Amino acid sequence: MKKLTLLPLLLLFLLTACSGGGNSEKTIKFVAANIKLYEDTTKILAEELEKEGYKLEYKFISDNTQLNVAVISGEADANYHQHTAYLNEFNALHNSDLVPAFEAFTDPSGLFSKKHKSLNELPDGAVISIPVDPSNNFRTFVMLAKEGLITLKEGVEPAKITQRDIVDNPRNFKFQEVDYALLTRALDDADAGFLYATLAAEIGLIFGEDALIKESEELWSPDIIAVKPQDKDSDKIKALRKAYQSDRIKQAFKDAYGGKEVLIPAW
Repeated sequence: MKKLTLLPLLLLFLLTACSGGGNSEKTIKFVAANIKLYEDTTKILAEELEKEGYKLEYKFISDNTQLNVAVISGEADANYHQHTAYLNEFNALHNSDLVPAFEAFTDPSGLFSKKHKSLNELPDGAVISIPVDPSNNFRTFVMLAKEGLITLKEGVEPAKITQRDIVDNPRNFKFQEVDYALLTRALDDADAGFLYATLAAEIGLIFGEDALIKESEELWSPDIIAVKPQDKDSDKIKALRKAYQSDRIKQAFKDAYGGKEVLIPAW
């Protein structure tokens, strides 16, 4: 009985060792957001990596937390879904140490309106929709303060600014905090609202023409590919970077938005 039991196990071990050892060194496990832009560019990334002799095994996941957990646990070598500010917030909350392997693109943000053509048209008491998550929540306040429409408490780091740090709001603006996924819908009822350029493009607004205010470049938060610190300089991640930073990915950015340059490539 022991011989009959051990033989299949031995054969299984040998087959696994023979088939998995070499391939694992050339296989990159990758998780990305199940959003069309990320899905389309991931598929192109797989094709580009194949030219370099690598196989990209990828999954699309909707939960941002699970995308990071997949890398922390070793289920994935890298993920693709977040900007730098979100990663910093996640690391602080979860006592993790994921790092950017490289920057992917910048999605600039601004304040938009379907009802008003300029900041001057915003009425007293205007309702302004903003993201509820901390990594994006502060951005509208900084933009309005730069335009002199509100005053913020001095000495607070921009990324840590909240509504509580508004010390003067002479036009009595009302801020409606909503989930990121509802920002475009919230703009239907609000007087103005925060949107990234990609979100604006989804509802026919053009960042360069329609933004009432544009966020300063020094506060831009590029989207990144995240990895464990020890993997940042590995051969796999170097190959991933080379494949991602290609002309095909740049073209995919344009194709995703009807040929318009909405996203800013990081290379």
